[in-house]
Amino acid sequence: MKVANLKQRTPEWRRWRNRGVTASDAAVVLGQSPYKTIWRLWAEKRGLVKEPDLDDNPHVQRGLAFEDAARQQFEEKHETLLLPVCGESEEHPVIRASFDGLTDEGCPVELKCPAEKNFAEIAKKGVEAEVFQLYLPQLQHQLYVAEADKGWLAFYFNGRLKEFEVGRDQAMIDRIVQKSMDFWEMVEKGKEPKLDPERDLFIPRGELAGEWTWKAAQYRDLAETIETYRQRLKELEAVAGELEQWFIDQLGEHAQGEYAGIRVRKWLQRGSIDHRKALKELLPDLKDEDLERFRRKASERSKVQVVEGAKEEVVPEKNVQRIEKSLYF
Repeated sequence: MKVANLKQRTPEWRRWRNRGVTASDAAVVLGQSPYKTIWRLWAEKRGLVKEPDLDDNPHVQRGLAFEDAARQQFEEKHETLLLPVCGESEEHPVIRASFDGLTDEGCPVELKCPAEKNFAEIAKKGVEAEVFQLYLPQLQHQLYVAEADKGWLAFYFNGRLKEFEVGRDQAMIDRIVQKSMDFWEMVEKGKEPKLDPERDLFIPRGELAGEWTWKAAQYRDLAETIETYRQRLKELEAVAGELEQWFIDQLGEHAQGEYAGIRVRKWLQRGSIDHRKALKELLPDLKDEDLERFRRKASERSKVQVVEGAKEEVVPEKNVQRIEKSLYF
């Protein structure tokens, strides 16, 4: 393994990760990730879409908060020191890994700090747990980069450490390496993987990209103007609300009043019935799945929003005049 002199979670580290296939990409290239598709990973590596910033994600924050405690408990139990390093495969440098820690013998240890529910599943089902299977390709990827015969998946929650020694699965490693190299060839050549319409982003191409960019600029300006008016409306509604409460307070015991063009009424309105709570109390054995046959037909919803901090595409100069003539808002 070739060690990369990088500090994890720095801008330099992020750029290094983006120039290769990392261990956290392993499940994606195998098509086994529930969180990211191959196309999405390809688009991120190509710079077509922005990689999600997960620093504020509560799961990521939990992992960062408790990783040191998990590492210390593992070190004490195994009488070793875990060295967090970054490395590249000697055979295929584009295949890379950021290790939570390598033991004194050079074996990778992947530390996870899952939520209580996932930790309970791990404690109950062990290697059969879904969360274990999800991270297994990541560790096998690390075993390949580190050229190690074994490693550990360790799960930590609330002072408890559940660890699994995992041997090298050469068949899985061969698939990871082959899929990773095939994937990276697509990245380098700009060959787009097949899109999953249910999970992948639509990105306009050619002339449509120019029109989309032009309309996007108009929409951003409109959204900013609307937000300004919306904030002003909130301020006006707050003042109006104070005046309304003043009028209501003046009624005293009267139910209604009217003067100088202002009519005021007050009344009691019956509360709504909490049908879900009522069903649980009246029919305690009723399960949620029993109610599914009463669910109304699904209807399509849509939403357009401005992505803060997103890269603004530039409209090709040759398209500007054509778009200006053909676009009307």
